[in-house]
Amino acid sequence: MLDSSILGGLRCFETAARLLSFTKAAQSLNLTQSAVSQQIRNLEDRLGYPLFLRQSRGLVLTAKGKVLFDSTTKAFFDIDCALQRLALSDAPLHLSCLPSFALQWLMPRLTEFHRQQPDVSVRLEAEFQTLDEKEMEALDIDVAVRYDPVAYTHIHADILLDECLVAVATSEYLAEHPAFATGVSLDGVVLLHDAAPWIGAASFVEWRTWLEAHKPEWLPHLEGPQFNLSSLAISAALNHQGVAMGRGALVFNEIKSGRLVNVFDKQVTAPARYVLLSRQPDDRRVAIFSSWLKAECARFDIERRQLLAPSR
Repeated sequence: MLDSSILGGLRCFETAARLLSFTKAAQSLNLTQSAVSQQIRNLEDRLGYPLFLRQSRGLVLTAKGKVLFDSTTKAFFDIDCALQRLALSDAPLHLSCLPSFALQWLMPRLTEFHRQQPDVSVRLEAEFQTLDEKEMEALDIDVAVRYDPVAYTHIHADILLDECLVAVATSEYLAEHPAFATGVSLDGVVLLHDAAPWIGAASFVEWRTWLEAHKPEWLPHLEGPQFNLSSLAISAALNHQGVAMGRGALVFNEIKSGRLVNVFDKQVTAPARYVLLSRQPDDRRVAIFSSWLKAECARFDIERRQLLAPSR
């Protein structure tokens, strides 16, 4: 029974049944109202029973029409999903991401993305360099996550996540420096620094930002070991080597687990934020990944606010 002569009628029927209007169905399908009416009339003649009750106030599905509508809606939805999957490029999505953000935040979540979107594979590369559209094209990068204060104007950019800064150390280190833990003195305490949170960042910018807000009297004592990755400064703190100025996204799990302590229960808004750069935002792989990543960041932001909220 199902052949090419009936498929056009089924499409017109499904659209008219969903909208309960031949006129609206014609507009949706870019056909004339008479063409839609004729297609459905031919379909009803072919099937041998009416699909609609044509009333003065509009269309009403018959009992058999409701059964056919349920079936055609599911069938067309399944076909559309299959066509969209088949339209996806077989090439993996090339993602350039800052090393520390990739290690501390993104990697644990990518498994869930691959579970939700098995047809979109991701090739992740941990990189620092600044990017614009020409460089992304030359390097064949589809999307990139960057952390900086730059206002991007020549490439599609979505703000993913604002960042906050918190001083973190192990409870063992704080026990050895009680005057620091109570905010009395910085004597004998080692401050651990990310040497370059972003390209062109001023020296000690993250510790300086936090101290200006909460302990300006300690500003003359900013010296301390510098690392080229924030994750290395966090690792040093985890090994009881000093106090790191942690970004909330990168130290969330360590604070939640108790491996690190939010020393003063105070935070400050970071001067930079995480941004998603897209070379071709209309690429379906890019759109799928971007939508997922933005939703993950929104969920995480709620969790982070709850964890880092000052205790009463």
